Amino acid sequence: MRTKIYTIILLFFVVFVISCTPRTPSEKEFPSQDALSNVKNMQVEPVAKKLSLSWEKDDNSRIEDGSVPFVHRLKDEKVRLYYCNSKGILSAISNDGLNFVKEPGVRISPGTGFESNVCDPTVVDLPDGKTRMYYKGADSQNPGPGQSIHKIYSAISSGGLTFQKEGLRIDSETNGDNGWASVPDAIILPDGRVRIYYVTGAEMQHGIGSAISSDGLNFVKETGIRVPNLVDPALIRIADKYVLFVASIDERFAKVPKGIYHMESSDGIEFGEPIAVFQEDSVYDPSVLKINENTIRVFYGKVMPPQLPAVESHTGKIIG
Repeated sequence: MRTKIYTIILLFFVVFVISCTPRTPSEKEFPSQDALSNVKNMQVEPVAKKLSLSWEKDDNSRIEDGSVPFVHRLKDEKVRLYYCNSKGILSAISNDGLNFVKEPGVRISPGTGFESNVCDPTVVDLPDGKTRMYYKGADSQNPGPGQSIHKIYSAISSGGLTFQKEGLRIDSETNGDNGWASVPDAIILPDGRVRIYYVTGAEMQHGIGSAISSDGLNFVKETGIRVPNLVDPALIRIADKYVLFVASIDERFAKVPKGIYHMESSDGIEFGEPIAVFQEDSVYDPSVLKINENTIRVFYGKVMPPQLPAVESHTGKIIG
């Protein structure tokens, strides 16, 4: 009898010990070879790399007695520079993007009312071969929101020289810009829509807003401010980035010294922090030209009285 009892006790003890012993994982509990292979093949999202540019000031001026440039490469690879002076919007032509010859005539002449002063041209090429110019019209030359009213107009041309005015595109008095829609820069998006970046008085800020259009004529203001406190937008696509060149002209509002800067975006809506091209007083209104895949040239206005207003430039090399 005792033997049976001891046997039962021994069996219970063995079962207890076995149950407390760590269990060796079976082969099925390890990741399968397929799972390991999938992990190895997973694509990791790359960290967005900022452009690294080396800048050098170009010698001399591109033009004199003119300012507020917009540079446009033509189909024959020549470069046309639209600019402003007291006569209105004019142009100059170049074979190399450095040496320009002024073209005769006036592209856009001042009118009346809110086109008493015209300036700040930007152009886009249309699918039908024509060129559309957007430009600022103002009721006076007084600078800054609250001192004059600026609106954005358009004109059409078959050759880029003789333009027919089309009328008002962005009415700053009715769309929330507080009477100030100025310095437009237009781009055609991959889906064919036109986006205009422009200086806005919205939210009582001196910043950059945007409006979008499916036909290039009827624009809807996009929500929010693209860039606060900086002005004079000029946008270019470099690889998969939207690169926006801007000016800092008033240190009461901007957090950076006066000068020309660039900012990057993946979608053309949200932009990063400004990176200096160069810092200098009395420079404004950048416009950018792509020379090749690794080189860009930024044109800008400069006023240093008693000298006449001029257009100067910096050339940048992409180094990383």
